[in-house]
Amino acid sequence: MKSIWDTINCLNNEKLSFMELGIRNRTALVCAASSGIGRAIARSLVSEGVRIAICSRDKKNLRTTQEALEAESGSEIVSVVADLSVKSDIDRLVETVQAQLGSIEILVNNVGGPAPGGLMELSEEQWYEGLQLSLMSVVRLTKAVLPRMKEQKWGRIVAIASNTAKEPREELLLSSTIRASVAAFNKAISAKVLSDNILIHTVSPGPIATERVLQLTKDVAVTKNITFEEAQQYLVDELPMGRMGKPEEVADLVTYLVSQRSSFMAGNFISIDGGQLKGW
Repeated sequence: MKSIWDTINCLNNEKLSFMELGIRNRTALVCAASSGIGRAIARSLVSEGVRIAICSRDKKNLRTTQEALEAESGSEIVSVVADLSVKSDIDRLVETVQAQLGSIEILVNNVGGPAPGGLMELSEEQWYEGLQLSLMSVVRLTKAVLPRMKEQKWGRIVAIASNTAKEPREELLLSSTIRASVAAFNKAISAKVLSDNILIHTVSPGPIATERVLQLTKDVAVTKNITFEEAQQYLVDELPMGRMGKPEEVADLVTYLVSQRSSFMAGNFISIDGGQLKGW
C-alpha cells in the first residue's frame, strides 16, 4: 500500500496530459435515451468510445436515435424497446444487453418525469404509476446490474433526478416525493459497494431545454392562467444564470462522473441548475 508521500511524489512526477476519461470500450446502458437528456448522455458516452445500449418506450424515436448515433459515431448501438415501469420489461432489457454487449459496467437510470399536480389533483393510479416508473425502475435496474459489477470490481451508476428532491414543490408533488426517494436510495447503498470500486451518484438537473420542460411550461401556463411565453419567462426568472440548461451540459457532467477521472467521488447529489437551488 502506497504511503501519502508516495502518492504526492507520484503526482509531482506525472507528465501533463489531456483528460483521458478511461472508459473507452466500457459498456453502458442509458435509459430513456430516445430524446432529451438521455439521448444527450448516450451521445456523449459514445463519443468517448463507450459501447452503448439505449432503451425507451417510444419505438419510433428510439430507432431514429439509434440510427443517428450510429451514423455519427460509426459504432453499433443496441436499442431495446422497454417500459421501465414493468419488471418483466426490465428483466428482458438487462438480459438482451448482456447477451449482445456483455456485462453492463455503466448504468444511467433515467426516465420521463411523473405527472405534475398537487395532493388533491393526483389520483391513486398516478401515484402507483409514478412509483413504478421513477423509483422501482431504479431499484430493479440497480439490483440487476450490481452482481456483475461486483464480480468485475468496477461499476458506475448515475440516476437522473430533479431539484425537487431538495426543494419540494406542491404542484410537482410526485416528482418531489419520488426524486427524493431515488436520491436517498442511492446514498443508502453507495457506501456498501465502494469496496468493489462501484461508484453511485444522483444528478439533479434544474430546468433543461427538453420536451419535458416544454410540457411543464404549458402546464404552468394553464395553472397560472398566463401565456406560454409568460410561463417560460416565469421559469427562467427563477434561474440566477438567466437561461435554461442544455441537455449536453447534463450529459458532460454524467460522462465525467462515470469516468476514471472522478474515482474519488461517491454517493453525491449533484445539482446542475444554473444556480436555482437556494440551499447547499
